[in-house]
Amino acid sequence: MNSQTNQPYMHDLLAAVTDVMLENGNIDAVLGRYKVSRQEVSGFIGLIELLHTALTGVKPSRRFAHRLRQDLMGAQRMTVITRIRKLPPRVQIAASIALVAGFMLLARRRLISDARLQQGAEAEVAI
Repeated sequence: MNSQTNQPYMHDLLAAVTDVMLENGNIDAVLGRYKVSRQEVSGFIGLIELLHTALTGVKPSRRFAHRLRQDLMGAQRMTVITRIRKLPPRVQIAASIALVAGFMLLARRRLISDARLQQGAEAEVAI
């Protein structure tokens, strides 16, 4: 390139060439504006084309976008525990009692079924 070529000039040239290539525009118009021959930037043009074909756009999932937004905004994630914590104290107590009662019913049911199985096994042994 010319001796007047410097870093910002090169960045602007490559950005303009990349934009034109992405829009399927005329590269020669950009090269004429920057007064550069096609041979001088042919290596860059090939690299830009390879990168364009290799790097395809991917749309993130809704879940990822939602979590990213919460992380960036500093919003608290709504888990079951945080939802329960936001409930009034009376509702928390009632939910806790219902949960304990449910576990007790399940345990009682299991104990009764185990006792019946054991009685059935003892009855078979006695016969």
